[in-house]
Amino acid sequence: MAIQTEAIVFTAPGQVAVQPVLLPEPGPGEVGVRTVYSGVSLGTERHNLLGTYNLGGKGRMADRVQEVYPFLSGYQKSGIVDRVGSEVRSLKPGDRVMLSRTRLLDKELEEHSWCGHTGYSVVPEKEAWLLPDGADLEEAALFVMAGVGLHGTRLSGIRAGDVVAIFGQGMIGQMFAQAARLRGARTLACDLIERRVAASSLYSADLAVNAAKEDFATAVRREAPGGADVVADTTGIARMFPQCLDIVRSEGKIVLQGYYPDPIVIDFHAAHSKRVAVFFPCAWDDPGQIAQLLGEKKLAIKPLITHRLSYRQAPEAYRLILEHPEEVISMVFHWEE
Repeated sequence: MAIQTEAIVFTAPGQVAVQPVLLPEPGPGEVGVRTVYSGVSLGTERHNLLGTYNLGGKGRMADRVQEVYPFLSGYQKSGIVDRVGSEVRSLKPGDRVMLSRTRLLDKELEEHSWCGHTGYSVVPEKEAWLLPDGADLEEAALFVMAGVGLHGTRLSGIRAGDVVAIFGQGMIGQMFAQAARLRGARTLACDLIERRVAASSLYSADLAVNAAKEDFATAVRREAPGGADVVADTTGIARMFPQCLDIVRSEGKIVLQGYYPDPIVIDFHAAHSKRVAVFFPCAWDDPGQIAQLLGEKKLAIKPLITHRLSYRQAPEAYRLILEHPEEVISMVFHWEE
């Protein structure tokens, strides 16, 4: 018997609705999870909604509207297990978990969607990650944001004592800064939005600069005259690469941590003369590690949540993201009244 739940659906570029969808009953190796919170990935979902997300050589979403929309966006949520299949051993009803997506009865819709913002989920046991007692469900709904930062810092090999400079203090930039500090690095960050700079100063970076008021390169060179050991761009703006190259030290590392719908042009000779290594992180690190860090309270996510809305408010929430992105650091939808 099918399970009906509600979902946030991008029905066309720029259009958002809350609509019912059907899920299958959990199979022997699957669990059913009642969503409590789902987290918004502001930059990526904005691209999904506008149709500017690049489909990897197949053009942008807006170029293939008939194939792509309707699109179930989102890829991070938390909830409570309430059904388990006969072969499930690691989870039981009542367990708190974080997860990414759900299965759908409509396989075509499932195949081209991400299926994150739904009121209920059916997933294989291994795709629902148990949360320890100390973990907060609201923070867990943004676990991918934390995992992206952890992945970028691990991939680039950040070490204790490194000076790390970060462009952008949206959620990805904040999480990258926190992950770098967990590795013992000194983190310097900048943004053009004062709200993000202030939050970063409190929770994420050792030094946060409003780049509209102070030159970030000057601030970095005060701390590291030869340049930063690692420079991360989290803005998703392709033209930021020369600025990264300007403040990285010789034989340093650049991490392109944002999502870039536009091509990045690299001046070979400038990069060649500094002998830099460039990293292109994609996806996130071990969810089990993220769950452990959440349980140990080693990540500050909750104070960075600026907007908490009912899933029924999704159309106005995404309107805010499109029209006033500077007002939001991170956002979650709650699914229980």
